[in-house]
Amino acid sequence: MHIEQSDKSRDLINLSILLAVALCIGIYLILTTAVISRDGTTFITYAKQLDSAFVQTIKNEAQHPGYPGLILVSHKATDFRYKNTSILSWIYCAQSIALIFRLLAITVLYFIGKHLFEARTSFWAILILIFLPNPAEYGSDALSDWPHLFFFAAGLYLLFKAGTSRKWWLFGFAGLAAGAGYLIRPECAIVVMLGCLWLGFQFLWPERSIGKSRAVCALALLIAGFLAIAGPYMMLKGALFPKKNVGQFSQSSKQPDVDKQTDLTLPQTTLASQFTPSNITRAFGKLFDNTGETLMWFFVPALFIGIYKKLKAQKWYEPEKFFIIAIAALYIPLMIWLHCKHGYMSDRHTLPLLIIPILYIPAGLQELSTWFQKRFSRKADSAAANRDERFWFLVLIIIGVFICIPKLFRPLGSDKQGYRAAAQWLKANTDSDAVVAVPEIRISFYAQRPGVVYENGNIPANAGYTVVIPENKKDDTVLTEPPGKVEYEYVSKSKRGVNVVIYRNL
Repeated sequence: MHIEQSDKSRDLINLSILLAVALCIGIYLILTTAVISRDGTTFITYAKQLDSAFVQTIKNEAQHPGYPGLILVSHKATDFRYKNTSILSWIYCAQSIALIFRLLAITVLYFIGKHLFEARTSFWAILILIFLPNPAEYGSDALSDWPHLFFFAAGLYLLFKAGTSRKWWLFGFAGLAAGAGYLIRPECAIVVMLGCLWLGFQFLWPERSIGKSRAVCALALLIAGFLAIAGPYMMLKGALFPKKNVGQFSQSSKQPDVDKQTDLTLPQTTLASQFTPSNITRAFGKLFDNTGETLMWFFVPALFIGIYKKLKAQKWYEPEKFFIIAIAALYIPLMIWLHCKHGYMSDRHTLPLLIIPILYIPAGLQELSTWFQKRFSRKADSAAANRDERFWFLVLIIIGVFICIPKLFRPLGSDKQGYRAAAQWLKANTDSDAVVAVPEIRISFYAQRPGVVYENGNIPANAGYTVVIPENKKDDTVLTEPPGKVEYEYVSKSKRGVNVVIYRNL
C-alpha cells in the first residue's frame, strides 16, 4: 500500500511539472501568434458553418467534423452571455482546444511510457516531446493534430492494458476512442486495425493472452464501439473514408480529391505512374526527413538506439512489442500511399507514427551516456560510474532542449505579419461587404471580408481591392501590371517576412 501511494505521488509530481511546462509554452505561443495556419482558417470557417447548417455542412465538407465541432462547442460555452462575432474569439477558442487536448494527450502518453518502461523514463520522454518545436506549434495553432493524437494515444493505451491485463472488455473502450478520433482524423481507425490484428493473433498463437471465445467478444466490442461513433458519419457521407474517396458504398459520396490540410498540389498522373520505384524511394526519403525535422535531428540517433535496445530484449508476440511493430507496419505504408497517390506528406501526417517511438528516446540517451562515461571518464568504482552516466544523460538532455528553444519560442506565423497588417487595414478602411482579391486566404479571413483567391493574375471583376505580395514566387498569383491605385503598403523589417501592397481596383 505504501509503495502504491508513493507511485501515485511520484506520478502526480511528474505530471504537474510536465503539464505546467507544456501549459506555459502553449499559452506563450497562443499570445504571440501573428497568424494562424491556413488549415486553421478552414477549420474555423467549418465551425461557423456548422452553427447555421449542421448536417448540410458535414455533407458538403471534405474535412471530418470532430475538431470544427469542438471549436463550435467551445465558442458557445465561452460566449453564452452575448453574441461575439469577433474572429479573434473563434481563433482563441480553436487554439485553446488544441492546447487542452495536447495536455490531455501528454497525460495519456506519460502513462503509456510508464507502462512500457518506468515513471522516470516516461518523465524524460514526455519532457523531450514538450520541447520539440513542431509538436508544440501544432498544440497552440488552430489545428486538429493534438485532439486526434489524444484519442489515438488513449486507444493505444487501452489496447496495451487489454493485451497485458486480459481485461478483454477494454477493447470496447478502445473502439470508442478510435471512433471519436476518427471524427477528427480518419487515421485514428488504425487503432481498430491494431486491435483486430492482436485479437486475430490470439486464434493463431498457442501462447494466447485471452481465450478464443473472449477474443471473439472483444473483437465484437472493438468494432461496435468504433461504429457506434464513426458509423453515423460514414452513413451520412456514404463511404468508410470519404475524405479520400476510399470504401465508397454510395454514389453521392464522391468528393473532389482535394486535401485542405496541405499547401502542396501535384499534377494528376495515373496510379501506375504514381507508385513507381523512384516515387516510393522519394516517399521514404520524405518520411525520414519529416522524422528528422520533428526530432530536430539531434534526437534521431537516440530514437533508433532506444528502439533497438528495448525491443530486442522482448519476444515479438508480447503486447508491447507487437503493437509497436504493428503501428509501423500499418502507418508507414499509409504514409507511402499518401505521398505517392496524393503527392504530399507533411510533418503533421507523420507525427502519429512517432508519438510512441518518442518514448524510447531516453533509453537511447542512456546508452549514449554509458558510452560517453566509458570513453571520457576514468573512474572505476560503480558508484562513480553511475554518477558520470547521469551527468552525461543530463548533458545530452540539456543540449537537446537548447537546440529546440530558438525555434520553439518563435511566434507562430512570425514571417506572415504582413498578412495581419493588411487585414487590419482592410477591416478599418473598407465596407464589411467589400470583396477583396487575395493571394492568401488568411488575409481576407482576418479582415472578415469576402475574399477571392486569384490565380494566373486574373482579378475577379467584382473585387474592389486587390492584395499583392510583390516577392511571391508562385506563378498563379503574379500580376503582370498593377490593378489600380496603391492604398496601403507594408514593408517587413525581417528578412523572413513578406511585403504586402493593397490596391483599390480601377
